[in-house]
Amino acid sequence: MKKRNLFILMLSFLMVFVVACGSNKTADNNGKSKDKVENVSQISEKDKYGGTFKGRVKSDPPTLDPAHSTDTTSSRIIRNIFDGLVAFDKDLNVVPAIAKSWEVSEDSLTWTFNLNKGVKFHNGREVKADDFVYTFRRILDPKTKSPRVWLFDGIKGAKEFSNGEANKVSGLRALDDYTLEITLAKPFTPFLSVLAMENAYVVPKEEVEKYGEEFAQHPVGAGPFKFVEWKHDSKVILEKNEDYYVNGRPYLDKVVYRVIPEGSSAFAEYEQGSIYQEVDDDLPAGQIKRIMDPTGDFSEDFSNIARLGTFYIGLNTQKEPFNNKKVRQAINYAVNKKVLTQVVLNGVVKPAKGILPPTMPGYNPDLEGYEFNIEKAKKLLAEAGYPDGLPGTYELAYNTSKKNQSIVEAIQSNLKQIGINITLMNMDWGTYIKKVDNGETQMFRLAWIADYPDPDNFLYVLFHSDNAGPGGNGAFYMNSEVDQMLDKARAMKPGKERLALYQKIEKQIVDDAPWIPVYYYTAPILVKPFVHNYVFTAQSALPLTNVWLEPQYQ
Repeated sequence: MKKRNLFILMLSFLMVFVVACGSNKTADNNGKSKDKVENVSQISEKDKYGGTFKGRVKSDPPTLDPAHSTDTTSSRIIRNIFDGLVAFDKDLNVVPAIAKSWEVSEDSLTWTFNLNKGVKFHNGREVKADDFVYTFRRILDPKTKSPRVWLFDGIKGAKEFSNGEANKVSGLRALDDYTLEITLAKPFTPFLSVLAMENAYVVPKEEVEKYGEEFAQHPVGAGPFKFVEWKHDSKVILEKNEDYYVNGRPYLDKVVYRVIPEGSSAFAEYEQGSIYQEVDDDLPAGQIKRIMDPTGDFSEDFSNIARLGTFYIGLNTQKEPFNNKKVRQAINYAVNKKVLTQVVLNGVVKPAKGILPPTMPGYNPDLEGYEFNIEKAKKLLAEAGYPDGLPGTYELAYNTSKKNQSIVEAIQSNLKQIGINITLMNMDWGTYIKKVDNGETQMFRLAWIADYPDPDNFLYVLFHSDNAGPGGNGAFYMNSEVDQMLDKARAMKPGKERLALYQKIEKQIVDDAPWIPVYYYTAPILVKPFVHNYVFTAQSALPLTNVWLEPQYQ
């Protein structure tokens, strides 16, 4: 999920995750916790059914159409309305969903999916293999203008179809009503993880054609909840899908996601019991110590989830003096990440040594990175031809956010110590990201939270020269040797050899220093103790399929 705002079969992740289980506390009228009256273990299966989950999102979702989803807000709601061939479990392994099983050919090119029978769209029609052919072809159709074309352009014939050279995608075939065959142009190891993303969730052709460009306002899927209402900038309401193909699910009758932009306001509503979760990475800084107190009011509510994300400062490697590797390395040594994360960010996150976060397969715990060292930074600047620091003033652009502002101000202060004067440029997101994509920035703040849990989604997307600019490589980093290794790695079989190659790639990129990796993302979240089976993975929240509320809160 592009997480400029901003997800494996081969490994289990070392991560902390939330699976709300039996609690010793319940909420009083103010939503705070006190001693429990009822033993949760004695609640019968029947009594788990019912109630409304009161959720929060911090912005109006940009879309509820899977073909256009690129953000976490849209994704969170879409995953409850729609469903796909496969899904992620709590450990981000890929597991069956509408497809009950699948096989892959010896050459890793042909994937055959066997669909469950009796799966229905919310309009009552059964989901067939042809619906997936239509769904993927729709994303690849230029008329759809999907920003996720790149996820599916590895399917055989996809590029020819998108370019208007063919009227169908040759690699997509429904062998019968319940058998789907997908053929790739070349092996792509993370393909199954791509199919677990919400962009691959099936849509009904007749509903898309009925609503046209307004389909996002009237979404019809095959997921655990049906769309009811969307009051823009206010709330999205969903209701239980009584015909959901997973027997006995969901437990909840209704889901309401309220739009609450300000983190402080959302926290106040959480304390009052008006919302049941706070998972948008904007808990009030002044409340963090209180929230994290293991003996405090939120000891049963709070978790800090290691995520598949890295916050970084990008350096435009095509602009002087940032086209000089030693200058970029000097800047890296000058940033005191330890102080920044402890003081500015309240110790909620860990300083980054590299690009891949600890929850990502291929993460290298032995990567040295750049420890804070002012003398080494000055020495490198001198070797680059700048013994007295860089002449002039340089711009560090960032999008509007109090947290972003605090971080870039700290970096501005750090760089002044080695003779680099920085002007901070604050912009709205739309203006800002266009400048980054067009190469109009010198230094810029961004973050990446993986779309799928594979190092390919970090290193290929963000550093391959083919992706320079809008493709994700805002640093315009270009290294032909790295390109060749990235091309090779994405086609390799899963295993130690492939991950070792990604570690070699990352080490080379870190040495070239197109980024200042600042910290690895975590998600400090709050979930009410009476909410059970709410799971927030290293990537995002899972659908609410298995979530249930204690009877007194239904």
